[in-house]
Amino acid sequence: MKILVPVDGSAHARKALDYLARHRAQFVDGHSLVVVHVCPGVPGHVARHLRKGVIADYYAEEAAKVIEPVKALLAGHGIADFAIECRHGRAAQEILKLAAASGADMVVLGTHGHGLFGRALLGPVATRVLGRSGVAVLLVP
Repeated sequence: MKILVPVDGSAHARKALDYLARHRAQFVDGHSLVVVHVCPGVPGHVARHLRKGVIADYYAEEAAKVIEPVKALLAGHGIADFAIECRHGRAAQEILKLAAASGADMVVLGTHGHGLFGRALLGPVATRVLGRSGVAVLLVP
């Protein structure tokens, strides 16, 4: 099974990773784990004034801020077999595109939690992915 795990550096994303590690027999061992980070895109009116190299460096630096701690967290759980995918743009759209293009079987997302207000507490990315995904979505509060 191919499992996408979007990360953004938040405590919610960490909860999703911790959940996978605690349930590694179900979700990690023998499965293909893909950690996904989506950096917000540089607006066109800004990008046209910058060299492509400057923009590429920006995306690489921003991704590293999120991905390096994720690598350390997974290593701390003894998980070394995973792929990393870095994209830029709108998070929900990029996650959905990757899920479809890569043949993912599941997306695992951390959420803001559940409560009286339900959907409002899921977070906008989780709500969009859940509503539009063609694959299973596991929400970790």
